[in-house]
Amino acid sequence: MAYRLLVVPGDSEDLRALQNQLGSDVAVQLLDTANDALWEVRNAPPEVIVANVELPGMSGLDLAEILPNFGVATKVVLWSRSPDQQAAQQAASLGVHRFLNGAVPAHELQSVVYEALREVEGAQSSEPVAAPADPTPPAEPGPPAGSERAPAGPAAPPEGRSSSSLSDRLRRERPASTSERGGRAERPAASSSEQPARPTRRREGALVLTPESLRSIRTRLDGLDRDVGSRCILLADRAGMVLAETGHTAGFPTMVLLPLLSTSFSTAGQITQMLREQESSALYVHEGSHYDLYCFDILQRFMLVIVFDKTASSAKIGSVWVYAKRAIRDIQDLLS
Repeated sequence: MAYRLLVVPGDSEDLRALQNQLGSDVAVQLLDTANDALWEVRNAPPEVIVANVELPGMSGLDLAEILPNFGVATKVVLWSRSPDQQAAQQAASLGVHRFLNGAVPAHELQSVVYEALREVEGAQSSEPVAAPADPTPPAEPGPPAGSERAPAGPAAPPEGRSSSSLSDRLRRERPASTSERGGRAERPAASSSEQPARPTRRREGALVLTPESLRSIRTRLDGLDRDVGSRCILLADRAGMVLAETGHTAGFPTMVLLPLLSTSFSTAGQITQMLREQESSALYVHEGSHYDLYCFDILQRFMLVIVFDKTASSAKIGSVWVYAKRAIRDIQDLLS
């Protein structure tokens, strides 16, 4: 089985050289921008992404911030030309696998890649595999009163994924020690028994829209429209009623479209409740021949809909995500 590695090198020749330095078990794809990497993740998630921090348009840190919202197990390795403690701390908070600085020897960079692949492989092999269900036998008469039925034997343990040639390579490439140039971006340990549950805004009571807050929200939507170059942007409630809008909505079927989007987000809300999540976000993306549409959930009570007319401008999922998330944070503050 070939493992996929996406490399967004920017101006780094060391990252670009990875294409010819890894074994045949790792398929390497070079990309020009972080936005291209996000499209690849959406279509076919890779095991690992190696990216330059400094990239045109959207940075490597922006890529690492957006990636968890896709719900994939992809590991991210970031590289910075010069030491940047602030960027390293931000990378750690975003769950980046490794953050590397400066000139990195080829063997060290390869070891980091194989280390990330080893973690992905270990996580996948540890996932339980459901045993095939036995055919249901025909119903048998129950035991007579007073008799006992022998207990069923223990279920056979699930089988893990068989090892491949990559496993041997990963063991051979295990680094002896952590380099001074790059360290693992550690995630702070969280325990429900040690930390009190943090309340979310949607649990704090009703949100009331006032004329003052609506004016501020319209101003913020205007700014978002300038950032992404959309045809129109709408803020609607879960009933599909438009609360604020900007841009050109004439001829666009909002009265029919918004209730349909609301239905899909209602399902997302039920999933959040089933998983007992305190905070979550949902995104609906439509790519068409005439329109691109992005719909973001806000506090499970509102929808932010961004529409692009492809004859006038094209949308980039990474940029849309970054600017929309910033606008959503501002709107949440205005609604709180």
